[in-house]
Amino acid sequence: MRGWCPRCDAVRQAEGACPECQAPLVDLDERPPAPAAVAERREAASEVAGEVEQPARNRLRVALAVAAVVLVALAFVAGRSTGGTAAPAAAPASTTTTTAPPVAELQRQLGWRSRTVGGVSVEAVSISRAPVNAGNGDTTGADNTGLLTLKVNGLQAGRRLLAVSGLRMVDSGGGVFAEPDAGQFEGLEAVPVQFTPRADRYVIDLGPTPAVDTLDSIELGGLLLSATASDRSRVELPTAGAWPARPPTRAVEPTAGAVSVPISRADGGSDRLPLRVAGAFVGAGRVVVVLSLPQGEGERDFGALPVTADLRAGGRLICSRLNALAPRGSQVSPMLVIDCPARPAPSLTVDLGAGIQAVQLGGKLAH
Repeated sequence: MRGWCPRCDAVRQAEGACPECQAPLVDLDERPPAPAAVAERREAASEVAGEVEQPARNRLRVALAVAAVVLVALAFVAGRSTGGTAAPAAAPASTTTTTAPPVAELQRQLGWRSRTVGGVSVEAVSISRAPVNAGNGDTTGADNTGLLTLKVNGLQAGRRLLAVSGLRMVDSGGGVFAEPDAGQFEGLEAVPVQFTPRADRYVIDLGPTPAVDTLDSIELGGLLLSATASDRSRVELPTAGAWPARPPTRAVEPTAGAVSVPISRADGGSDRLPLRVAGAFVGAGRVVVVLSLPQGEGERDFGALPVTADLRAGGRLICSRLNALAPRGSQVSPMLVIDCPARPAPSLTVDLGAGIQAVQLGGKLAH
């Protein structure tokens, strides 16, 4: 078995523990991906409410949109550069000529805002469309695909939007503008979102989309958010002493080897997630904490849970991570690795939160 040693920061050919330092190995096949990478698998993304990076086809759509905008810009520059010269001779009647679609056809700024509930609100920032050339120069067909960019205001550091429930997009005639694919999240139907490099911005793949200027309003029921990390579910790490400048790092013994994390359910239900501290290491400018389900808990059906972890030093937030945890045998790893850059500190804490919290906005976003 090939495993990664979080202490040596190296890949080992061994099973269970590192042959060099005896730290628990993370199976490379099960090592939890970063939140953005979890969404490469649509099924797992549906369960954890949108821990997804853009699928390849969405990246292609975005690339097509960018390419179209570049073509528009080039056409504009070319027109300016030839200004004042005689007009070229008319093309023969048999020649088919096409023009790039106007920029307004590709993107529309919205700025539509919802009401604020519990300090949280959402803004529809913009809608864009990637034209699909049908082969005859026509880029105005209904098969063009759209992306809706949302901004969520009022979220605590580390919390992320996972999905939007009750989403309905209405066109200027009162009909359906677009119907993005939805999934089931703890019994609720919602549309998953895709993360962006900006923590407060999210993108929804709308699928086939008409001209963006025909969008009249957006109705939504609520937001599904990752749970808040709490100091009531805390791992304490006494980290005083030497911090090696390079691997292998130094193992740290937590004050307690286990922690029980309340699970927030979108339907209002509750449960608890028991976690074992499999290892903690400091050095090389980083802190690495490995958490796993205790022996015998790997068969419990928690579903695929989003788990928020906040690393703090003296109450100051160093970093926040969102991971997915699931029973062994599923597509999501039963082990969490919290890896953060950090400077030497006498003590560190990891606050944890698990599950999904629903915020009911129940409103319409429009002009």
